[in-house]
Formats: sequence, structure tokens, C-alpha cells
Amino acid sequence: MSTQNHFFIAIPLPEYLIEEMSIYLKELKNEFAFTRWVHPEDLHITLAFLGAGNEEKLAEIKDSMTAIAQDASGFSLKMSGLGTFGNPQSPRIFWHGIVESAELNLLRDRVYEACEKIGFDLDRRSFHPHITLARKWQGPAFQQYSALSDQARTDTFKVKEFVLYQTHLHKLPKYEKIGIFPLKQE
Repeated sequence: MSTQNHFFIAIPLPEYLIEEMSIYLKELKNEFAFTRWVHPEDLHITLAFLGAGNEEKLAEIKDSMTAIAQDASGFSLKMSGLGTFGNPQSPRIFWHGIVESAELNLLRDRVYEACEKIGFDLDRRSFHPHITLARKWQGPAFQQYSALSDQARTDTFKVKEFVLYQTHLHKLPKYEKIGIFPLKQE
């Protein structure tokens, strides 16, 4: 049985923050009983999940993302708050939030519009920028909300690029950069 590759567009974390997040994830693992923790090199902020894509569509994506990047400037983002998605008693996703940003929303909207124009069927839920830290809660009912605010980071970092990733489900790290789109630096 062959598995089809999936693709997504995201903002990677800067290298220094990946190193710090590696230590942070180890600390969180001691307090939160999730079964699958994200490899530090796989931490990112998703802009658009594309799913499967053929070479022609991926070439179009790369061209469109290059044009978007050439017309957009780098910007800063700030981390804020921890939270979960899914059943509050047994969450499926544990995430670190990102403070709302007009620049991030504009970039995400432009990426989404271009992907849809190329023919990708994208998720229509509202955008909630976050960094997924772990998946699949195990154990007793999740009641650690008081600990969430105590554990959150408040790092500010510069967004200098966004990336087209390919997913490799049976490797670590799982995500391979197959297109890098540098933003204008001022």
C-alpha cells in the first residue's frame, strides 16, 4: 500500500527558537500526558494545508508563493498562551498560541487565495495561528488548564520566510522543506 505525500505552507520557527523549544517541550512532557510530541524541527505556524498535489500544481504553488514573498516584508510575531483543540476532557491537539497580527493575517489570506486559485480545496475554518506542540491526550480527564497559563512562553521572533513542506509520515523530523520563500527585509 502506498501512502500519498501531503504538502502544506507554513512559517518555520527561527533556528535559535527551535533549540529553546526543544528544551521547553521536554519540560512540558513531564506535565502533560500527550502521546505524540512534535519534533522540535517540525514546529511551525501553518498558513495552508494543501493535502496531496501533483508536480504541475506544486510548480504553480512555488511560482505563486515566490510572487507573494517578493511583495511582502518580514514581520515580527509574539508567542502567547497555551491551549487545546478537541474534546476539553481528552484534547487531540496541544498548541502554543500566537498574538494576532495584521501582517500574519494578510500573508495567510494571500497564500490561501493563491492556493484556491490553483485548485486546492482548503479548510474553511477561521484562522487560529498556533504552533502544534503535541497530539492525542492519554490518561484521566484533562484538567490542567490552570497550569497552561503558567507554562506559556512570550518570545517575539522575526518572520523572514515561509516554506512549502512535504510530509514524510515515517521519518523524524516529518517535514521536508521543498520550497523556501524569503520575505523582503527592511
